[in-house]
Amino acid sequence: MKVQTWLYFIVLFVLFSCGNGDEAPQFKIGFSQCVSNDAWRRTMHEEMFRELSFYPGLSLEIKDAQGNNNTQIQQIRAFMEAGIDLLIVSPNESAPITPIIEEVFHSGIPVIVVDRKTTSNLYSAYVGGDNYEVGYSAGQYIRNLLKGEGKIMEMWGLRGSSPAIERHRGLTSALSGTNIAIAESINGEWEKDTAKNRLRAHLLQEQSSDFDLIFGHNDVMAIGSYEVLKDLEITNKKFVGVDALPGPYGGIQAVSDGILDATFFYPTGGDKAIEVAFKILTGEKFDKENILQTAAVDSSNVRIMKQQTDKIIDQQANITKQNERISTQMEIYRNQRTFLFGFGFTLFVAILSLAYVFKSLREKQEINEELKSKNKEISEQKDKVLKLSKKAEEATQQKFEFFTNISHEFRTPLTLIQAPVEDLLQNHQTAPFKNDLTLIRNNTMRLLRLVNQLMDLRKIDHHKMKVKAVEQELIPFIEDIMSSFRKTAENHEITFKLITEDRSIKAWFDPMMLDKVMFNLLSNAFKFTSNKGSILIKVFTISLDNTVNIKVEDSGKGMSNASMERVFDRFYQGETFSKTGTGIGLALSKELIDLHKGEISVDSKEGIGTTFQVTLKLGKNHFKASEILEGTTQQYFSEENIGYFEEPESLEVQVKEGIKEQTILIIEDDEQIRNYLSHQLSKYYQVLEAKSVEIGLAKAMDEIPDLITCDLMLQHKNGFDIVRKLKNDLRTSHIPIIVISAKSGIEERILGIRLGVDDYIPKPFNFNMVLERIKMLLASRQKLREHYIHELPIENPKTKKTSPDKRFVSEFTSIVEKNFHNPHFGVNEICEEIGLSRGQLYRKVKALLGYSVNDYINKVRLKKAKHLLVNENSPIADIAFQVGFTTSAYFSTAFRNHFGITPSDFREHEKVN
Repeated sequence: MKVQTWLYFIVLFVLFSCGNGDEAPQFKIGFSQCVSNDAWRRTMHEEMFRELSFYPGLSLEIKDAQGNNNTQIQQIRAFMEAGIDLLIVSPNESAPITPIIEEVFHSGIPVIVVDRKTTSNLYSAYVGGDNYEVGYSAGQYIRNLLKGEGKIMEMWGLRGSSPAIERHRGLTSALSGTNIAIAESINGEWEKDTAKNRLRAHLLQEQSSDFDLIFGHNDVMAIGSYEVLKDLEITNKKFVGVDALPGPYGGIQAVSDGILDATFFYPTGGDKAIEVAFKILTGEKFDKENILQTAAVDSSNVRIMKQQTDKIIDQQANITKQNERISTQMEIYRNQRTFLFGFGFTLFVAILSLAYVFKSLREKQEINEELKSKNKEISEQKDKVLKLSKKAEEATQQKFEFFTNISHEFRTPLTLIQAPVEDLLQNHQTAPFKNDLTLIRNNTMRLLRLVNQLMDLRKIDHHKMKVKAVEQELIPFIEDIMSSFRKTAENHEITFKLITEDRSIKAWFDPMMLDKVMFNLLSNAFKFTSNKGSILIKVFTISLDNTVNIKVEDSGKGMSNASMERVFDRFYQGETFSKTGTGIGLALSKELIDLHKGEISVDSKEGIGTTFQVTLKLGKNHFKASEILEGTTQQYFSEENIGYFEEPESLEVQVKEGIKEQTILIIEDDEQIRNYLSHQLSKYYQVLEAKSVEIGLAKAMDEIPDLITCDLMLQHKNGFDIVRKLKNDLRTSHIPIIVISAKSGIEERILGIRLGVDDYIPKPFNFNMVLERIKMLLASRQKLREHYIHELPIENPKTKKTSPDKRFVSEFTSIVEKNFHNPHFGVNEICEEIGLSRGQLYRKVKALLGYSVNDYINKVRLKKAKHLLVNENSPIADIAFQVGFTTSAYFSTAFRNHFGITPSDFREHEKVN
């Protein structure tokens, strides 16, 4: 009995010792939050409470100041009175909140400042991103996105808050030295609805959208801006934000959906704040400044970032579930402990309860360790993602810059090789060297073709290569391409034929693209076909599949199975191609056929030959509406088919007739090309030179040349800028402009046409082609002068929209018609009304009408006098006075010189008739 009693008391002692033992130290943390109603702040709170699960001895209470400085000060004082052990604070505004934070710090309570800094350094630790770095990184990205030129609208956060101030400072620092200006600013105060309402009111009031990009201090304001511009149907704007929050409504999802062009990581630091708080309260070593890193998220890395953040969200959900399980286990533990205390009189139940308690505690410790391990793994993955994102961004930027510049870098020296070679080939004195010169020219064209193929691959990679399909007869198209290879076939005695049963086959395709494909296939066939071999092109339709097949069969060396599997890979060179190719042409051909929704395949046997087959779908239903050009075209341009041609002998004589009477202005920053063009054109015209946009504009305004040639890629400027200014200026709008540039893409040509470019010649160029086009443009301008003189009606230029040239001529002739009766009317009066100097007016009238100002006025007066002599019986002296002549003698002399008959004889002659 004594033993049983002793055991009974031991059990009770153990039970009560377990129930009333010392708990882990408890620390109270107060968090004064400036505002809590946005996604970024809610994410911070979630991270804090998730991190608290690892520190059972910590408790957290959050107070929301709702964006009010006075409310936040009162809440911090309430925390002090409640006896908190540590204060975490996110200041609403830096200056007003700094004094109360310093007061808390001096009272001995540790203070952790998160997200927004104060104006002093009296705090225990800071956790948050470097807002200056965020703004600077965004500015650097915007510089590249806008290519150093444009206007942006800045959507501010709260003006007095340190993040807003620092992000603005970083942005302006990054944009320094560029042509990008912050045109407008809106106070969004970090909230989406506020930003939307103020932006909408601004746009409706100002009725202006003169900006290229909106930079929001956070993602929600940038997304709100996108929604406002979409509602107002304002397009072609770019949007950049900050935060890069995960989830369906975060910045990463907005980039993925194409709403934002980019966003920048701004971690909340909630988990880091709790970790630092624990170190401070437990006396561990900690860092005062805990700066969180940023990185850009855009189309180049958003897919990877989204996958990683989605994975992190899933892991966080698993952590939450595990915490819920822990809570459930703890609840069970508490119930069991209560049950043990209620039924502690039974020794067996007490022992089982103790065993269960120890087991639960052990499981809790294991789960906590597992959670810490997973949290560490998540942090490491996040760091890796940031590093990979930075590297990917740098690589993408370098690749983009390389392929943007390579065309101009190669085409300029090719121009300087090809153009003189073309001149030498036409010179009869160089006949002994014609074979060598032809070899130089052919290899120049080969190098140009390689450059073009590289640029085409780059356009495909950046989704800028668009199909422009037209319906065209396929057989004549292929025969036209075959004509470029006839001479080669004859020289090597190769049988070269096209075989088809239907010469009327029509198909929808892009002539430029299919020309490159066929040229590559035929070049490849001729390259590996020996003398007296054969190359056959077979074209036939398959009615069941509604397709047309084009086969290129050669009797060349053939290739192995391994080479056939990789022949369309980029830069692949098998054993057959190692010394004769680059591995670009066939890869490009496959990409172009894929854009046509077609197929290309190869079949080859070593020692027998190779067959390439291209399959295209008939009809146009497989193309998008934007990929179809209605109608048909019989002409297309391909740089592969540029050939040498003999210039008519009369060309030089025809051009020389205008020697020293017409002036050409050459705007080109490459000194060698500028000197070459100047030297060649000076044989026929007066030549002016300009190496920059500024000099070119000045010479165009001062000299008023008859024609201008201009490059597009000028130092620090875009050639389209000078075209736009020349065509919009009344003094120079009549001057024809020829663009000679290495930028020969369809986008540049379309833009040039819209701006008023009269002709477009790609580098490298044939000088005779340039000369002929200059000659034809000047001839067309002469016809236009005659049209203005004889056909243009007199009208009020303010009542009808016309071209600048026609508007000028209309205004000029209207002024002359209204004032020709005034004998004192002349050049000075016209200059005053039109707003041009005497020299500018003279050159403008001479260029458009072919007369001097005074000659034209006299022409109008004499034409009017001729009408009055026929229709009125007034004396000749009165008529002379009516049309502005001071004396009848001067009138008679001028009339006779112009019409070859005196006024009196003219009147008598008209009466007789």
